[in-house]
Amino acid sequence: MKPRRRLYAAHASDDPAVVILVHGTFAGAKQDKGNKWWQSGSTTARQLQARLPEHVEVASDAMVFHWSGDNSERARSKAASDLLKFVEPLETKGIPYHLVGHSHGGSVIWNMLKLATIQKRSLERLRTWTTVGTPFLQHCGRNPWNPVNILLLLVGFLLLRPAYRTMKHLSLLMWNAAVGNREAFLLSKTESANLNNFVDYPILSFLRWTGIRVVEVPHGVEIGAYDPNGPLSVAGYLFTTREGLFLFTMAICAAYVFLIIGLMCIRPVIESFRIRAEYQLEDDAFAAYQSRWLGIWSPDDEAINGLRATLDITVSFLGKLQPRERVFLSDNLNLLASPIFWILAPIYNIFVHPIADRSIRSIVARSAQGNDRPTANIIDVSPCPFGSLKKLAPPIPDSLNQELLASADKAAGDIAPKLRRLLGGPSFTNGLESFSKDLAGSELIHTAYFDHPKVLDLIACNIAWGTHEHAMRSLLDRLPQELSSWFANTKSHLITEVTSTSYSLWIPTLGRDHEQRAA
Repeated sequence: MKPRRRLYAAHASDDPAVVILVHGTFAGAKQDKGNKWWQSGSTTARQLQARLPEHVEVASDAMVFHWSGDNSERARSKAASDLLKFVEPLETKGIPYHLVGHSHGGSVIWNMLKLATIQKRSLERLRTWTTVGTPFLQHCGRNPWNPVNILLLLVGFLLLRPAYRTMKHLSLLMWNAAVGNREAFLLSKTESANLNNFVDYPILSFLRWTGIRVVEVPHGVEIGAYDPNGPLSVAGYLFTTREGLFLFTMAICAAYVFLIIGLMCIRPVIESFRIRAEYQLEDDAFAAYQSRWLGIWSPDDEAINGLRATLDITVSFLGKLQPRERVFLSDNLNLLASPIFWILAPIYNIFVHPIADRSIRSIVARSAQGNDRPTANIIDVSPCPFGSLKKLAPPIPDSLNQELLASADKAAGDIAPKLRRLLGGPSFTNGLESFSKDLAGSELIHTAYFDHPKVLDLIACNIAWGTHEHAMRSLLDRLPQELSSWFANTKSHLITEVTSTSYSLWIPTLGRDHEQRAA
């Protein structure tokens, strides 16, 4: 990776900075103010603000960022584009800003950085970006020159050709109608139109079946009963007669169908090339912004581990065809179908069942992953944006992780009474709604990071790192030695390749300073 050879110029600037909080999946809301961790006035926002250096403020009111929170790669990409537009005024006005993303809110930030990289826009005012419990999804597509892609490309272009031909003939018809030319509706031989053409044949056969005149003449195929020497003009025939309207509608529909199916074949090929290009894009984006990043995650994070589990689903959703023991009286009637069963069961079990079961597993996995990108598969779930550099994203210290586990276990102990009330209630639907409201989110590590002061301390340390050295040292001095060493070591690995006398020299010494003071 090519490191940035200079850090952004305003490390020591006193310009006011803003901290933008980006929520994750299913955590959206329309209101700027509220109790959700990312909303203005929330407990998390207030506690984080209390830890921040001077001239750094958590976003409030109009600076609160919103996105749908849908579990969809399309939604996350759209949110990334919106976030890039959201920070444009800050870049233009020279206002420093920091980004903090939870869960797939971190994915939104990462997608924004990749989008800025591909647009060759340097986000100089972005001081830091912090991801909390973010499962970064590593995509993989087919090789662009895979035989399947080549076949799809050929079929796509073969289908686009008749769509082009049809629209060309429609344009000529409209032109003739406009200028008053009187010509028969003829598909010429130069267009390879004949009754044996594999594209034209089904359409022309359908027109014949509906009663439309279709005749092969020396110059091509003549369609319809329009007489150039008759009283009706081309426009009159097309828009006042039943046959003319039918032909016009059929032409529009045929062109549309060919176009859509052709593009459906070409689309996966385009995505294959795009995914391949993203490999280099991720390299460039991470090289540009790696020193400003901090990843906070627990090895027991339910979302990260749950998404990893979707990579290798082994459960079978379909059963095989097997003879049933006769138990009910009606089972005797199945004896008549036994010969058919003996023939079909082996075929289904050997050939159909594996393919169908694998397809269902793929649908379930893609749904859980929110993977709606054509031809793309998730091959890894990593706590690091750049999958090959997982060493840059060590999990939080074990002591902090044990605190998170103990807190989650304690909160989960209150679920049993709530679940009992749900199952024993007169209305399961109403009980389920009440049950979901009773869950505070602290029952899971993934949704309870911001309930722990030490996590907020780490976020504030990274923000302070992007603000001023003295502010960060002051925060680190108040942290336990294990936590401050973890932060210092993590940041030192991230900026190892960044040449800066002011940062690359003193960051690695912070951990040693705390160790010496502790000794």
